[in-house]
Amino acid sequence: MLDAGALGLGIVTGVCGIGGVIGALKAPRLARRFGPGPVMLAAFGLYPVLGVPLLLARPGPGWLAVLALTGAVQMAAATCAGTTQRSVRQQLTPAKLQGRAQQTSTWLVSGTRPFASAGAGVLAGAFSVPTAMWTGTAILCLPPLLLLVSQVGRLTAMPLAVVSPIQEAA
Repeated sequence: MLDAGALGLGIVTGVCGIGGVIGALKAPRLARRFGPGPVMLAAFGLYPVLGVPLLLARPGPGWLAVLALTGAVQMAAATCAGTTQRSVRQQLTPAKLQGRAQQTSTWLVSGTRPFASAGAGVLAGAFSVPTAMWTGTAILCLPPLLLLVSQVGRLTAMPLAVVSPIQEAA
């Protein structure tokens, strides 16, 4: 246990939240400069790496500072990747399908959480909590690998918006 107390946990959570805001604000500029594919690859790639300090942390204020800093960068990466991937999806999805595309994405992400929680619980019960955490971190390496072999990972500019004939007539 980290034995961080309420204040320590509050500080780490607050600093992580600030990182998330910074990531969301920086995402458009980064996508324009480097392209949405490299931005998503870097952000999704950083996410599991920055989770490793949590797996190694021990009690003490030094570790809390490390967790706050890496958590802030991790949240910045997560919001940067999320903002960029939603922008790409909105550009590629016809207007009449935007709601359906967003709902499908939300369902896929939120719908897997109970299964991930149950799997982590089974792993923790059968082996240990660290085993479950290391396994989860390893699984988080899959999205950047999938992006690396996809066309999306090679996008150097934001794709042009899909315009339907109905939109052109309006």
